[in-house]
Amino acid sequence: MAQEDFYFNQAECLNVDSRNTPFESPSVEETEMDESKNKVVMRMIGKLARLRISGIAIGKLEQLAAKMGVDEKELFQLYVKTKNKASRSKFANTPYKRRILLLPQCLRSRDCPAELQEYGYECQQCGKCRIEEVIQEAKRLGYQDVFILPGGSMAKKILTKEKPNACLGVACLKELLLGGFICEKFGVAGQGVALLRDGCVNTDVDWKTLNDHMHLNSNIR
Repeated sequence: MAQEDFYFNQAECLNVDSRNTPFESPSVEETEMDESKNKVVMRMIGKLARLRISGIAIGKLEQLAAKMGVDEKELFQLYVKTKNKASRSKFANTPYKRRILLLPQCLRSRDCPAELQEYGYECQQCGKCRIEEVIQEAKRLGYQDVFILPGGSMAKKILTKEKPNACLGVACLKELLLGGFICEKFGVAGQGVALLRDGCVNTDVDWKTLNDHMHLNSNIR
């Protein structure tokens, strides 16, 4: 049995409802049991995140969250946080010139004049959103390149073309999970910054957090 299946099975074994009816209010003991169960699940997810898992495991995570009554967003946040921590050192030790930055097209303004090219949208520096300043800072640091993606599926194509040693991506939590899997497959040190809200346009990110991740380094340029 693969390690990832082991942790999923262990977590699912905890999915036992001790109440006889769905209308019965939980007792103090049952509430404490649920809280304890959630903590165990989260620890298992943390262990799972340290493994190189398959893309299929993303769907299993969603199923697990639904079965256990665990908030899916909280589960995904823990997973991304653990993955970031595991690859942080390798990412920080990668020279800026061997890193790429992947931004989602949804950070653009509704009135963005950029057109979709072979490897994403090409920023026109119109000043209607903050992508331009992020690109300028990445160039100042010496990043290999910056891409504005129409969707996460293009990441694989870009990694194949650019062959970077490290990749910083901004996306919704689910896309970050999938992106992390792709980075591992390519042997690339990945870091992910989650969007503050999802959507197709005018989404947002914590720009300071993004800037901090861009600057992660071990005094190697």
